[in-house]
Amino acid sequence: MRILLAPDSFKEAASAEAIAQAMARGIKRGNPQAECWLMPLSDGGEGLTHALVHATGGTLHDVETVDAVGRPIIAQFGFLGNKHTSCTAVVELASASGLERVSPADRNALVASTFGTGLLIRAAIDAGADCIVLGLGGSATTDGGTGLARALGFHFLDTAGHDIPLGGGSLVDLSRIDDSEVPDFVKNVPIVLACDVTNPLTGPEGAAHVFAPQKGATATQVELLDQGLANLARAIMQYNGRDIEHTPGAGAAGGTGGGVLGLFNATVKPGIELVLNLAHGREACAWADVVITGEGSIDSQTPYGKVPSGIAKLAQSQGKPTIAIGGTVTRDPHTVEALNKTGIIATFGIAPGPADLTTLIANTERNVEITCAAIASTLRITAATSPCESA
Repeated sequence: MRILLAPDSFKEAASAEAIAQAMARGIKRGNPQAECWLMPLSDGGEGLTHALVHATGGTLHDVETVDAVGRPIIAQFGFLGNKHTSCTAVVELASASGLERVSPADRNALVASTFGTGLLIRAAIDAGADCIVLGLGGSATTDGGTGLARALGFHFLDTAGHDIPLGGGSLVDLSRIDDSEVPDFVKNVPIVLACDVTNPLTGPEGAAHVFAPQKGATATQVELLDQGLANLARAIMQYNGRDIEHTPGAGAAGGTGGGVLGLFNATVKPGIELVLNLAHGREACAWADVVITGEGSIDSQTPYGKVPSGIAKLAQSQGKPTIAIGGTVTRDPHTVEALNKTGIIATFGIAPGPADLTTLIANTERNVEITCAAIASTLRITAATSPCESA
């Protein structure tokens, strides 16, 4: 039996690569004769760089940068492998400016900035990148990508002509944008935004109202951040005539989607589609008899642009079934029906029984291995007992 192992990361527990390896160990325990193809995936958030470097035989590069609150850290970008004609670099916003980089006690929704991600992009360009794939997801920021842009030479000025402070909280004081120190090649380098959300920049469904509370923002701060992003949209319209406020995906990563679309040579693609294309997902699904995927939580969001539904739809188009595992699994009928429509025929929670969250997270890889061993044993028995067609 050929089994494609194509999980996302289990957030705050294990990377997609670690989950795929745990899956493989479990499959071999349950069916030593099974063949496994490991294809760790990402929908554009955490794990994008490793997923694409793994899939293309590329390289990882360490860079000295800063986290969302300005503390020095080491983060990574990647170059895709030699099979690609362009020198394409992969940067994920979560690597430098991610929420997981900042403890809950240190999170500050008003000052958190994407400046560190801009330093990663600058390092990639300095190393020869002529195209950037930028993963939007998992950010600690709501600055509309202005920190990123500042690291690449832009200035965001108040009415007195002074640079406003980093962070989304200062965007209400933005008067105009100055690009006099941005090199032309930086302005023109193609940037592909890998994004799994369609939220606009502002309003009830925008970056501040939907995502900022997860980043520590109070109700008052949410309103201030929303006003700031609306002011940024106005300043970009004044700067180059681009209207980003209601563009689908502009609200991704605290408005970074909108800022990058407004200031750079950028386009948006669904993250999972981009990854599956570069990872040769169609070829992998054609090879497999069954696909096993997973993410930290299989819930009502899973059928819409997430890794499990993305790989399941591709497998379904090849006539192959998909099984999904998760740290938690929602069983409500509407979610189950939506998952079934994507091609996911069964879901399994990996928790062995009642336990506190800390213990479950610490044992994630072990629990993935045990669950996949049971799945492999079941698949082996099913295959062995299936009636043969008569001649």
